Amino acid sequence: MVVKESIARDVLRLFVWYPLRWMILALPIAAGFKVLQTMGGLHYAFSRGRKALLKENLRRIDPSMTDDMAEAAVKEYFRNHYTDRLLIFIFPRFGKKEIERLVKIDGIENLDRALKKGRGAILVHGHFGPVHLPLVALARLGYGMKQIGLPSDEGLSWIGRNVAFRLRLEYESLLPAEVIMADGFLRGAFKWLAGNGVIMITGDGSGTERKVGRHSPFRFCGQPVLFPLGPALLSEKTGAELIPMFITPGDGKSLYRIVIETPIEKREGGSEAMVSEFISRYERYVTKYPGYMHFLDKFSPGLFITR
Repeated sequence: MVVKESIARDVLRLFVWYPLRWMILALPIAAGFKVLQTMGGLHYAFSRGRKALLKENLRRIDPSMTDDMAEAAVKEYFRNHYTDRLLIFIFPRFGKKEIERLVKIDGIENLDRALKKGRGAILVHGHFGPVHLPLVALARLGYGMKQIGLPSDEGLSWIGRNVAFRLRLEYESLLPAEVIMADGFLRGAFKWLAGNGVIMITGDGSGTERKVGRHSPFRFCGQPVLFPLGPALLSEKTGAELIPMFITPGDGKSLYRIVIETPIEKREGGSEAMVSEFISRYERYVTKYPGYMHFLDKFSPGLFITR
């Protein structure tokens, strides 16, 4: 979600990182999930102009979307934003037992087959759903995990930098996987894959305005968008298979479903052809679960354009 700095946002940050965080830490894990979703629901209820903008953007993705479908997707968008950003409170207590009870993983055999080849595996995903969930879930299940990411406090207020961002880094240090900085030297990623480890990496950019590494323009949900070539290039250079992974709502018995798809085969056209295949698969999930996409705001004219 695209948000602007303001005094109101700083007040909300202080509430979230102190009394709300303490309350979630004291609650059972399933109840903590419910609190985060409720926070999103409250923001949705009191938001007006943003809801109208998001509905317009949804129709740019799918012109056939009805008002009821758009309303439901916007509500899910708010709930997903709070869950994605604040689930980090719960992760330190999120063990194997909780993973097996609350998360369903489909396609784990695709990851296992890739690892049997001994060259590691690259799980490429979008900013879609609670993005750190697969990292924690797979690590708790015994897979050697690292993530290539780009934490940034760029553009944040003093409270944003010294409270929210500082505490977020402290919680991220408790995750059962190292974060390799995307704008640094990637020797750690190459060594990890050479040792048959698993790397998670976003296939739709850094999540910030920064463009790290090579990018090329593609069509995504009808809009011209710059996508990074880095995940595909890393696969080509290391021999590790590039495996798309997506998060969807659960089936009632579980809160979330992690889908590990079949690998993207290397083909004529090189890295750009591999990225195009990832985008094709990504679009199918965005069309089915549009409220899970983080940057729906950017589908406004002039915002989600290559530059």
